[in-house]
Amino acid sequence: MTSSDAILGAQGRGRRLRVRRPAAVTGAAFVAWLTVTPLSVALIVERPVWGVFSAVVGLALLLAPVAVSMWAWRSGVDVTSEGIAVRGMFTSRTIAWKHIDGFAHGSEGVAAILDDQSQVRLHPLKPENLPQVLEIGGQELKSEAAEED
Repeated sequence: MTSSDAILGAQGRGRRLRVRRPAAVTGAAFVAWLTVTPLSVALIVERPVWGVFSAVVGLALLLAPVAVSMWAWRSGVDVTSEGIAVRGMFTSRTIAWKHIDGFAHGSEGVAAILDDQSQVRLHPLKPENLPQVLEIGGQELKSEAAEED
């Protein structure tokens, strides 16, 4: 589920934008889970091949779609007036606005350009979200043409 609605943050501190993976990813993982459940249960209970190995394979087949669902639900980008938080399944990195020099976008998506000239990919943020991101961060939109004048 892609949530791109700005909502009121905790204690009214300001607006917040949460962008997550599309709901189709979670739906596909659920369908995969329904599909592999009978095979997984059969491998765990019956153990047709090599005993414990079958049970391990059955458990892995059962947990893989659950892991994909958790990844889709957890990973994404949170934008607040303090900065941008990039979240993975097990990691989180918050980048303060003072360390962001700009944004770049192309076929691979949107990336934040940091003050040390490194780039951080902001998956699943789209170029259409950039005006809202800048508004929430209190930043101004500057074009390259305006800087050359």
